[in-house]
Amino acid sequence: MRIDLTLIGRVPREAAEEVLARLPPPWVAGKIVPSRLVPDDFLDPGRGQVDAGQLLEALPPSRAGVLVALTHQDLFLPVMAHVCGLAPLDGARAVVSIARLDPGAREGRRREKLLRRRMLVEVVHEAGHARGLVHCPVPACAMHASLTPELMDLKSPRYCPSCLAGLRPGEPQGSPRRSP
Repeated sequence: MRIDLTLIGRVPREAAEEVLARLPPPWVAGKIVPSRLVPDDFLDPGRGQVDAGQLLEALPPSRAGVLVALTHQDLFLPVMAHVCGLAPLDGARAVVSIARLDPGAREGRRREKLLRRRMLVEVVHEAGHARGLVHCPVPACAMHASLTPELMDLKSPRYCPSCLAGLRPGEPQGSPRRSP
């Protein structure tokens, strides 16, 4: 199963390349595909955030796997103050924001390494949703729900055996159901 990335806004290309290079099985690295989307086109001026659902709907579905859009903009859903990512279950696309994943200056030299690891975990998590997985009760599983980036740090970028067995590798169904 393949993951392609598209960069929307100010996302370091080197970080995206590293995410692709570090994808765990059963994922294989696709490519970084160009995007003409501008995150400000989906900006809610009152909130100062991008509507994750609108951005997701603007993405073309992947024909070869899962297309994950990476953006620097903070994302929200009308029912949630913020989300780090969004993907429809059984879909072929997902969005991930790096805005809340950045540990900030307090982490010093560890900052970039931690940001890239969090990006990897969140990309694998949302790709899992796009292939039919729901949140998992196993704390170390990539599909475990994480409400904060610090909780993401406790997860592996890999799926537990149960989630791995439930992964749907086939063609996306395009279901309108979503899971943040």
